[in-house]
Amino acid sequence: MTLGEKLKKARINKNFTQEYLAEVLSVSQKTYSNFENDKSKPDFSQVEEISKLLEVSVLDFLSSDGMSFNYENTHGGNNGFIYQNQLPEKLIEQYEQRLKDKDTEIAYLRKLIDKN
Repeated sequence: MTLGEKLKKARINKNFTQEYLAEVLSVSQKTYSNFENDKSKPDFSQVEEISKLLEVSVLDFLSSDGMSFNYENTHGGNNGFIYQNQLPEKLIEQYEQRLKDKDTEIAYLRKLIDKN
């Protein structure tokens, strides 16, 4: 399943319109439509924002075709997702780096708070 297909399925599952997501992301409806039709790709920060709105993990959106949606599962377990393959190593590295960057930022902000 492509990123666009995943975005569309998750959006429909939440009963959101393309117009609503486009407005929240500060892009045109046409731009968001291009994301769902795999004509263009959202940047990582946009994927993060979409994942929050649609309550889907960023990794679920960015994983390879080994992930499929199962919206019939509403009783916990795997939260409606079926995992078939491992995530690509490069994606894992990028996500881990982002987490490290956030930890560094948090440590810096804590130091600022402690000074006051």
